[in-house]
Amino acid sequence: MVEVKGTLKTFFKLIELRRDVEIGCAAEEHGVKQEILISMQVTLDGNTVFAGETYQPPYDYCHMIEAVDQAIASQPRFVLQETLFFMIAQRVLFHPLVQEIELSLFKTQRYSGCQSLGISSTLTKADVQKLEERYIDKR
Repeated sequence: MVEVKGTLKTFFKLIELRRDVEIGCAAEEHGVKQEILISMQVTLDGNTVFAGETYQPPYDYCHMIEAVDQAIASQPRFVLQETLFFMIAQRVLFHPLVQEIELSLFKTQRYSGCQSLGISSTLTKADVQKLEERYIDKR
């Protein structure tokens, strides 16, 4: 195998994955599923990603969708978008090859007069570690 030197940043992108989720703190949002859109860009080392033609790639981009679905299934409802956002980022960044995630999550039906409203941020593994304690279930 030829060793490639230097940094070759590579991005896997997921654009506007649609899911219905019970999410929101307003009383009228309780018991109601709303459409959300999730987009992400995952940063990996291209020297690892470009491993040649293989049926077992070092990173399977389907992991991004699996992380979203696992986060949604982890609890019956979410009070805040930020909680679901964090849980998705945490799962994606758990993979050892993922260096960074640029994630967006938007509600499309809740707010009139706009296409959507939500949150977008770029997180690293270190960012997730700093925030984890805030999202531990303390019930």
